[in-house]
Amino acid sequence: MQHLSQRFTRFGFHARLALHSPSPVRRLTDLIIANILFNLPVTLRKQLFVGERSFCPLCHSHLSGFLNLHRPYHRWCPVCRSLQRHRLIWLFLERFTMITPEQPQTMLHFAPEPGLARRFAQMPYLRYITADRFDRSAMMRLDITTIPFDENTFDLILCSHVLEHVPNDRQAMRELYRVLKPGGSALILVPIQGEHTFEDATITDPLLRERYFGQFDHVRMYGTDIIQRLQQAGFQVQAVSVSDIVTTQAEIEWMGLPVNETIFACHKEGGIAP
Repeated sequence: MQHLSQRFTRFGFHARLALHSPSPVRRLTDLIIANILFNLPVTLRKQLFVGERSFCPLCHSHLSGFLNLHRPYHRWCPVCRSLQRHRLIWLFLERFTMITPEQPQTMLHFAPEPGLARRFAQMPYLRYITADRFDRSAMMRLDITTIPFDENTFDLILCSHVLEHVPNDRQAMRELYRVLKPGGSALILVPIQGEHTFEDATITDPLLRERYFGQFDHVRMYGTDIIQRLQQAGFQVQAVSVSDIVTTQAEIEWMGLPVNETIFACHKEGGIAP
């Protein structure tokens, strides 16, 4: 009953945001559709959207197409609920063979996306730990600015679209560096707009945050100068774009990949960049 109450509370909050958005009818309609659709069984969703127009590399579903819900740039997989960036992360890990049975690894995954989490959990050679400050489904409830692990613990860290929620992001970056093993990699993704990061701690109203930072619970909009922040935390940083992972525009369209997303592949001294 409590879980159901929490779901209704979240729905009400997102409905309020939708009504105050530039496209209230579309956002509210998408919210209702998404809540109905993603509560259907996976097998039924797979049957409803089967086709050959699109392909999700994360759940290996052949689809009639991806879904545009909530925001015009979102392209959801109707089966595993992955977004463009989730599929891009999976392809990066797969095509650069960053996780292999021959080399067992320990991985820390912040704010675990369901589609990615399912795939990682199926790998017996991966010691996989999920973490989130609020999500009770994560293995550990923790604050990213005070990670309760020793130095040099993890071979791989995935932190996608988390840091824009964190007031003290510089401390979070230092913590990610601290718990990463020498030679390890932290894959960090954030929304990027322009060259310079914009943040203003006095902007606390959810509607204003959505206007200035892109989402109601964001505290900044990053620029490409995030690279300098990551370097100041100690990382060697390689910016990876979709063109570094796939070769053709047709492939990008077929798998519903983002054209403007960047994976910041952050390496701790002693490692070899992919």
